[in-house]
Amino acid sequence: MANTCLLPYVSYTIWSSLRSTYLLRKIPGPSAPSWLWGCDWDMHKTPPGLRYLEWRARYGDIVKFKGALNRNILAISDRRAVKYILEEHVFDFPKPQGVREWFRSLVGDGVLVVEEKAAHARQRKLFAPALNPDAVKPLLPVFHSLASKMVDGLMDRATESTFPFIEEDLQWWTNRLSLDAIGLAGFSYDFHSLSGNSNPLAMSLEALTNTADNFGSFVMKALLFSFPSILKIPSQKGRYISQTRAELGKVALDMWTCAKDSNETINRTLMSMMMEAEGAEIISNEEIAAQLCTLVQAGYETVGCQMAWILFEIARCSDTQELLRKEISSIPEPTYEDIIQKMPLLDAILKESLRLHPPVFELTHVAAFDTVVPITGPLCKKSDLTITIPRGTIIHIPVNVLQTEQEIWGDDAAVFKPQRWLDLGNSVEGTDRQKSLFAFRLEIIPDKPIEPFWSFVVRTRVRGQARSTLPLRLLKL
Repeated sequence: MANTCLLPYVSYTIWSSLRSTYLLRKIPGPSAPSWLWGCDWDMHKTPPGLRYLEWRARYGDIVKFKGALNRNILAISDRRAVKYILEEHVFDFPKPQGVREWFRSLVGDGVLVVEEKAAHARQRKLFAPALNPDAVKPLLPVFHSLASKMVDGLMDRATESTFPFIEEDLQWWTNRLSLDAIGLAGFSYDFHSLSGNSNPLAMSLEALTNTADNFGSFVMKALLFSFPSILKIPSQKGRYISQTRAELGKVALDMWTCAKDSNETINRTLMSMMMEAEGAEIISNEEIAAQLCTLVQAGYETVGCQMAWILFEIARCSDTQELLRKEISSIPEPTYEDIIQKMPLLDAILKESLRLHPPVFELTHVAAFDTVVPITGPLCKKSDLTITIPRGTIIHIPVNVLQTEQEIWGDDAAVFKPQRWLDLGNSVEGTDRQKSLFAFRLEIIPDKPIEPFWSFVVRTRVRGQARSTLPLRLLKL
C-alpha cells in the first residue's frame, strides 16, 4: 500500500523536474558540484552573495543553477524581471512553502506567513499607520535615550580601564540596543537588555542565530524547499526555534496585557495603532501575538546587524569617522528636522551601509504557476524579451548584485564610499533619512579581521570563528 501511494508522488516529481529543465534549457548557469547538494554547499562555504556576483559576471542577469536534490533554481538580477516579480505581479510569486513554514514555526501566522492577497492586505493594514515618517518622528527621544545609554555604558568601561583602549563586542551592544528600541518605540515595553540583565528573549534569539552556520542548519535550509516538513524533525535547531517561539509568545502576551492595562492608546506607538485597529474589527489574540512576535524577531535581527556593519565601516575609515563626529557634534541636541536636513554625511553613511550590507542579501520566491516574465534584453540572438518560468521554480533575487552593479555605481561599486550619495544630492530617494546615529567621544578602531556570514540576516564575525561578534577597539578621545 505504501508503494502504491509513493509511486504517483515520485512520478510527478520526475515529470516536473524534466519539464522544468526543458523550459529553462536556454538559461545559462554553472554546473553543480554535487547531485545531492547541487550548488548549495559551495554557496554555504563561500562569503554571502559571492557566487551570485561571479555568476552574474560570467552568465548575465538571469542564471540557472542546481539546488539540493538537483532542483532548478533561478538567480534573477535583471531589473525588468525583478520589477515584474516584486512589484507588478507580487502575488503570483509568493514565498516558498518551506520559507513560510519556517516563519510560522518561529512567530506564528503573522504578515511574513500570509500570502493570500486579501488576508495579506488586511494584516498590512494593521501596520500601515505606524510605518511612515510622521509615526517615527515622535519616537526620536526614545532612540536618543537608548543610544545615550549604550554610549554611557561604553564610556564607563573605557574610563575604568587602565589601558589606553578597550575591546568591546559591538555586535552584542547593537543587538541589545535594537531589542530595547523595538520594545520601547513599538510597544512602550522595556526589555532592559542594555542594562546587562540576563534577558531570556535576547539569549534565545542569539542562540538561534549562532547555530545557523553549522552543518545541521545547512541541511535544514537546503532541503526546506523540497521538504518543508523537515522542520518537524527533532534537532538542536528545532529546539532553539521552539525556545525562541515560546519566549516571543510570553513577551507578546505580556506587552499586550500591559498596554491594555495602561491605556496604551495615549502613546503613539505601533501597539496603540494595533489596539485602534482591534477596536475597528475583530482581531484574535493569536493574530495579535503573531504580529508582535514577527515585529520583534524581524526588527531585532535587521536593525542590530545593520548598526554593527555601520560601526565596522566607519571604524575602517578614520577620516570619515572624524568628519561624522564633527557633523553630529555641531548640533548637541538635534531635532528630527536637524537630522534630516543638516546631517548629510550621516544620511550618506547609512545609505552606503545599506547598499553594501543589505541585511537580507537574497529575496526568495516561487512561481505559483507557469509565468511569462519580461526581461531587459534577449538571452541569445534568437530569443525574445521574455522567459517562461515553470510552476514551482524557486527564484532568488540577489540584493547584493542589484546594489553593486558597476553600470550604475561605477568601477568602485564594491567600495564603501559615502561621498557617492553626497554627489547625488537629493536625486536618490529613500527612507534612510529617518534613521539616526548617536554621536559619542570615542574613536573606533578595527582590531581583528571581520567577515560576513549568513544566518537569518548577514552578520559580522571574526574570520574563522563560529559565533557572531564584532570586536572593535574603543579609544577615549
